[in-house]
Amino acid sequence: MKNSIALIIAGSDSCSGAGMQADLKTFTVHNVYASTVLTALTAQNTLGVNEVFNIPSNFIETQIKALAQDFNISFIKIGMLSNVEIVETVDNCLSKYLSDIPIVLDPVMIAKGGHALIEENAIDYLIKKLLPKCFLLTPNIPEAEKILNCELTSIYKVEENIKNFHDLGVKNILLKGGHLKSNDNILVDTLCQSQKISKFYSKFINTKNTHGTGCSLASAITSNLMKKQDLNESVINAQKFVYESIKNSFVIGAGHNPINHLYKYNK
Repeated sequence: MKNSIALIIAGSDSCSGAGMQADLKTFTVHNVYASTVLTALTAQNTLGVNEVFNIPSNFIETQIKALAQDFNISFIKIGMLSNVEIVETVDNCLSKYLSDIPIVLDPVMIAKGGHALIEENAIDYLIKKLLPKCFLLTPNIPEAEKILNCELTSIYKVEENIKNFHDLGVKNILLKGGHLKSNDNILVDTLCQSQKISKFYSKFINTKNTHGTGCSLASAITSNLMKKQDLNESVINAQKFVYESIKNSFVIGAGHNPINHLYKYNK
């Protein structure tokens, strides 16, 4: 009998802080095997993204088809999908080869340094086609504002608007609150399951070493779900993992440095 594994569909980060590299490190330290489909190559460092090369859509399908033919994939984590053709290809492949497998989608739109990682006209396609397929969507504040076409300037605005994701067909939403630091340096992530809203709190760490937090959080949640944790427990444990990875980070470049996924092994 084949063991179940995860599938990561994402872009590559050449400095290994975010993207596919962060995903793989996260799944590995959670003792979960993950296969990979690359959607884009980026030339970047801690200072920013210099260039993006999109993988041809026919080769993206070839990758997905090859994995689906051989492996028992039980969860899919999706990250960077940079243009309409790639979004459409992934959407079609999910229906064709991997239907009914739960998806955690981290709607990657902007890099830490400000570089756009998805073309504007691809966002509408992503909203209409992929969001309804998701088990969990994990946007940050700017991404949620883009998807909902509204301003989320406070936790109260988040609470008012988060249920609007259900109108787009999304089952569960974890809206990450890292861009809404409170006066008491507490960050709030808000989870909406049907009509139930839960809040998860963490302390703000004053550091620039936060490159890859979103990718890592989504991958950690997916790993925990694969271990049969419920969604609340998966989020709580993933949040702790990312917090410790930030707390134990170190400097490798002059800009936004990556978190330290391997902190448990550095002691």
